[in-house]
Amino acid sequence: MQLSDDHRRTFLLTANQLLEEYAVAYAADLLEGRAIELFYPPNGGLNSAEAEAVMELRGKPVLQAAIRKMLAGCAADVVFDLLNLIDGTTDPTLGSWRGIQLVDAADDASDQAFLHDGLMDAYWDWRKQRGAVDWRLDSLPE
Repeated sequence: MQLSDDHRRTFLLTANQLLEEYAVAYAADLLEGRAIELFYPPNGGLNSAEAEAVMELRGKPVLQAAIRKMLAGCAADVVFDLLNLIDGTTDPTLGSWRGIQLVDAADDASDQAFLHDGLMDAYWDWRKQRGAVDWRLDSLPE
């Protein structure tokens, strides 16, 4: 069974909806001085110096618009590259790859492993494989 046109359209529309919603929400949190709880990377979040620097962004609407666009653009780049990986139109730098197919789920698919469940665990594998040199997602020292 292949992915139906209806599910394909719903998937891609939802991806665009989520890109917008998250960019708007994160930018608003940044510019209104609300604490942002980061789930990625799983070892972090902002330290006090980083959180204090973010507070300096409050009340700047033009900056909020720019940050919203940058966040959406960054997230869209990731989604686009993942879709290319799924389609098999790009090669990963790690491992071998032919692409995969998304298919409509069967009614009895309750025993399948979910990709989203493995994302945070894979972070540690990626970090180990990448090495600690110039690790860009760690917090700056206080």
